[in-house]
Amino acid sequence: MKKLIWCAIVAAVVAQVWGMVSWMVLPWHMLDFKQFKDDTHVAEVLRAELQGSGLYTLPNMDPTIHENEAAMVKWKNKARKGPFAFLSVKADGVEPGMGLPMAIGFFLNLVMAGILFWLVSNNAITCPKGRTIFIAVAGSVGALYTHLSNWNWWHFPINYCVVGVIDVFVTWTLAGFAMVKLADWLDSKNTE
Repeated sequence: MKKLIWCAIVAAVVAQVWGMVSWMVLPWHMLDFKQFKDDTHVAEVLRAELQGSGLYTLPNMDPTIHENEAAMVKWKNKARKGPFAFLSVKADGVEPGMGLPMAIGFFLNLVMAGILFWLVSNNAITCPKGRTIFIAVAGSVGALYTHLSNWNWWHFPINYCVVGVIDVFVTWTLAGFAMVKLADWLDSKNTE
């Protein structure tokens, strides 16, 4: 259990550091982000139209339109004409700053690292390279599916999705390497 805890902590630190480099130093995550010409005007329109925090689409998605052929045709025409938007809205704003999100991010990295360490510890792969690759792939599968689903269903830019998948793969390759090295070092200390 101590080995799992130490390996998860080290992997979470590596994942956190890589995440900071990836988002704060490298430009690749921001390539598809655009800016509204007048975000104050857009915010005013959103405030006037919001029904609270949640997910919104433009044109509006109402599941009942599938029951009405005329409504469905109207929606399809709006969708074709554009714009299409998928928005995550927090109606009451967010507290600026990165302290809490960074702490939550570290906790998520810690949980993920613990799960990945448990998975790699409970399979037959014994060579360090194979264990690192296993962690990288296992840690990336969910990101691959999620990012590509967002591209497919919500029309996220493909570059954004590909970068997201690569970023997660790099995260868990680096963190996996650190976990495997530390686990091997701890095992060697226990045999001495």
